[in-house]
Amino acid sequence: MCLVCIICGMKGVCLTGNRPQKIPYAENSRECDEIKERMRKTVMELIEEGYTKFISGMALGADLWFAECVIDLKDVYPDVELEAAVPYIGQSDRLSVSDRFRYDKILRACDEVNYISQSYSKYCMNKRNRYMVDKSDVVIVVNFAESGGTVNTKLYAEKKKKRIIDITRA
Repeated sequence: MCLVCIICGMKGVCLTGNRPQKIPYAENSRECDEIKERMRKTVMELIEEGYTKFISGMALGADLWFAECVIDLKDVYPDVELEAAVPYIGQSDRLSVSDRFRYDKILRACDEVNYISQSYSKYCMNKRNRYMVDKSDVVIVVNFAESGGTVNTKLYAEKKKKRIIDITRA
């Protein structure tokens, strides 16, 4: 956890999750809606436990669902804060028009935006993932893959003795 969070007592939560190509359901499917509902329920439970700082890695898929969930809940829980941990400056430049519109809307709703790297490198996503875990007490997981960034981030969170909540399946 960061020094500022220790001083102010803010308890942090991040999510590590797959991008759309690794999620076996279409976003508008019943199965995907169930994941989003578990996510919402988990975030609400964590807020009730006193967690107020939420961090999204801003990748397409589970990261953006998480950010949208937290933004939606800010109406009910005004003390909740959302940080965008953007892996590098210019990340949204590679997105389709519709994805970029969604991404930019989320970014505008964040309380804090941190760019972890100045430019893309093969390590910037891993650096962003470690940043999020290091600043969090709880790591929510949405994972359908056997390898990749989400698996590596979960392993890093385990190594750091973080509380892990896997909401992938009911």
